[in-house]
Amino acid sequence: MEIRQLIYFVTAVEEKTVTAAAEKLHMTQPPLTMQLHALEEELGCKLFRREGRTLCLTDAGQHMYRRATGILALCDDARREMSDYRLGTAGVLRIGVISSVQGTLFSDWIEAYHRKVPGVRLSIFSANTYQLLERLRTREIDMAITRTPFSATGLDVSYLHREQISAVGKAAFFSGTPEALSLKDLAGVPLIIYRRWQKLIETAFESAGITPDVCCVNDDAGMTLQLARRGLGVSLLHSSAATKVSPYPQLARPFRATTTVPRTLWKNTSKSPKINSTPK
Repeated sequence: MEIRQLIYFVTAVEEKTVTAAAEKLHMTQPPLTMQLHALEEELGCKLFRREGRTLCLTDAGQHMYRRATGILALCDDARREMSDYRLGTAGVLRIGVISSVQGTLFSDWIEAYHRKVPGVRLSIFSANTYQLLERLRTREIDMAITRTPFSATGLDVSYLHREQISAVGKAAFFSGTPEALSLKDLAGVPLIIYRRWQKLIETAFESAGITPDVCCVNDDAGMTLQLARRGLGVSLLHSSAATKVSPYPQLARPFRATTTVPRTLWKNTSKSPKINSTPK
């Protein structure tokens, strides 16, 4: 079966006579009739019945017409897509994103990108940092948005955004403290932290000569906020996640630490690995 046979068939159905179809296709009637018969022979069933000079579809012909129009529409879509690819205005961008980035600046970035290049289809994958790294290395995704710290061996890295860490907890934990706290202001305060940031945060406290009181370690920003809301302790979160506390007026966000956690773009590269060591 050839695409041209489907074009002949659909044209004959829509024009209702071989004569009209041949005129529309700019061909003579005999080769058109021959191609329609060849299609019927290949399919093993009659597609048309004649009522005078008019072509009417059999039940099999009606089914074939639906399939043929669908196939030809796909062919047209493919041609348009290839044209868009040549112009660089189409394709699929596969992005991996960690949960703590979704719903914050990531949504703004995606909206701005889509406005700029509306023809590019987005395929977004949600996973943790290590799963995204594996997908990058196996080329299942084109890029990933995650957070430092990380090991970037074999990957090209660009820094997109730098955020400070906020302390989130009930106001009682911050009684008598200034609006901008130091690590010493959190000495003895029960802390709720990300597992991935545990070493980073503990090292920052120890460098200040403080042993942090970590009461809970977990892997989810939503869980961290909920535990802070319940009064379990003070959560240490990136500032964009801390904005989610607005529905909970009993929570306070007075802490801006010197430790930064940049949001980071990871992407595959066919060139020699290049790592940007300083944020852009």
